[in-house]
Amino acid sequence: MDMVRSFNGCGIYAIYYAGDHELYTPISTSFDVPIYVGKSDPEGGRKGVEVAEAWEGTPLWTRISIHRRKLKAAADLEVEDFYIRYLPADDLFTPMAERLMIRDLQPVWNVILEGFGVNPQGGPREAKQMRPKWHEVHAGVPWADRMRPQPSGPEPLRNAVREHLALHAKPPTSADGRPPGAI
Repeated sequence: MDMVRSFNGCGIYAIYYAGDHELYTPISTSFDVPIYVGKSDPEGGRKGVEVAEAWEGTPLWTRISIHRRKLKAAADLEVEDFYIRYLPADDLFTPMAERLMIRDLQPVWNVILEGFGVNPQGGPREAKQMRPKWHEVHAGVPWADRMRPQPSGPEPLRNAVREHLALHAKPPTSADGRPPGAI
């Protein structure tokens, strides 16, 4: 993930893991199932006010860069163990593509360890809100480490990751070998 050069546009991306972290060994031997799927919207797209064109600026590259910094900060992960596939695309396409990929591939950081993609809360909300699940398991991002911990701690979340990957380490296929919903 370190070698992505700046480019324009919004789009969709999938992050894959290829390291030796014991939680993620079921998905680290192939690029079949991403560990996380996300999208970027054009500037102003979330609020719908003064929305930039899909190809203006660098929202997809910026989003990938933010994730790279989180991975570098995490105490138990190495950014070199992550790979990314991304597709700059029109912003009408990206929400649907993201939703379908999450539904069909069940990426563990989207489904079990929510919070990898969240931005810093800032101000008084930081001290009041609970630490996102991803940050509970992968400490090291300063703003998240200052938040209140999850009440059960990281171990039940680690167990949930193991259980999830026991079921979802391979992409689902239909009887004829095609992904569900394929034509």
